[in-house]
Amino acid sequence: MLVRLSWPIVIAFSLQTSYNVIDVFWVAKLGSSELAAVSLAGTLFYIILALGQVLGSGTVALVSQSYGAGLFERANTVVRQALGLTLFIAITVSVTGFMFARHIIILLGGTGDVLVHGHSYLRIVFIGFSFQLLSFSINYAFRGTGDMKTPMQIMIIATATNIILDPLLILGIGFFPRLGVTGAALATVFAKGISFLYGFIILLRGKSGLRLSMKKPWHFNWTIIRTILRVGIPAGISYALMFLSITAVFRTAASYGKYVLSALGIGQRVLQFAGLPVVGIGVATTTLVGQRLGARDVVTAKRISWISLSCAAIIMIAFSLLFYTQAPAIVQIFQPEQPVIDFGIQFLHIVSLYLIFVGTTVTITGIFRGAGDMLPPMFAGLIKLAVLIVMAPVLARTWGAGVRGIWWTMLCAYGVEALIMILWYHSGRWHKKGLELLDRIQVRSRPTQ
Repeated sequence: MLVRLSWPIVIAFSLQTSYNVIDVFWVAKLGSSELAAVSLAGTLFYIILALGQVLGSGTVALVSQSYGAGLFERANTVVRQALGLTLFIAITVSVTGFMFARHIIILLGGTGDVLVHGHSYLRIVFIGFSFQLLSFSINYAFRGTGDMKTPMQIMIIATATNIILDPLLILGIGFFPRLGVTGAALATVFAKGISFLYGFIILLRGKSGLRLSMKKPWHFNWTIIRTILRVGIPAGISYALMFLSITAVFRTAASYGKYVLSALGIGQRVLQFAGLPVVGIGVATTTLVGQRLGARDVVTAKRISWISLSCAAIIMIAFSLLFYTQAPAIVQIFQPEQPVIDFGIQFLHIVSLYLIFVGTTVTITGIFRGAGDMLPPMFAGLIKLAVLIVMAPVLARTWGAGVRGIWWTMLCAYGVEALIMILWYHSGRWHKKGLELLDRIQVRSRPTQ
């Protein structure tokens, strides 16, 4: 069951990663100013992804538990409420972003041509953010039922549309006008819009126990809305902390020059690749644990958790052995310069020691998301960020460890995060809170709308 649910997620997240790479590939052909503008604006995607976590985490927790309890109409009610909340937030974000796009680029440090191109790109892309946020809620709703293939199909459509439109609109191939970065933005909006429309139509027609009715009145059920936000806001903060952690490491590494930065960039990409199977396990675990807690079957929820943690550990140990033994060959795939190779080998040798921490954290986060208890990952992420900010300069400069000090700090930070998550998992609070989650909306909410 775990494998069956995981593989579509791995494909979907792989496509999501390639989505941004495709944009960068074609925009790079326009020039350095255009590439810098799109790269600068691209940092805002992390904010959108954090908002997506806020909306999606609460949705998947409530849908999976309602589904596991056999309360299919209540699951549909949750989806209606989630989409209503998402639409309100999406419109607010898009309108605000469109109006203040120029100011945002200036705030991010854009000047001259970078400012001009970044403004043109960002104000259009903000329109696409609405479709992206709505797709988040739809995808997480389907995942709550155990349907991982529909979200994968939605991502395939988005990526395929972007692949086709990018060169046509950016470079002006055939009868298409050469629109440059504006073309890249339009391709993104079209891709997000079409993929959202596809998912929305499936939801209207009904699939996997979910069916959205447009005939019922749309008004907020504040009990469900508050529950979605109570679960989702810590998840969004956790995602933001992850981004800040990466930024803190890059900031410290930047003082050691371009070779170290290049090695870190390569290492992060390799780490993302290794993490894809575990991310798939984490998302699948969310669904399975949520459904079992909804059915009041704590014993099976615990067994699923242990199976997931064991699978994640085995996968990460395998990657650890690969990274340690094949580090030179892996780094040379990306960069032939010897200084980068040397620093990259250092990084991968130490990464191989803490991959199991990453796998443990991601999997337990999936367990907690299914229970609707996202405060532990937020707390653990905050401690990890503090360790990175405080310890990296101390080890690297004060204690004279240099670049190795940065890598060892990452090992310690991820280890501390994993330890906090393990202790919180063994406390048993997660399944107790999971049992309370569905009761809250059953008892306090109005009858199903």
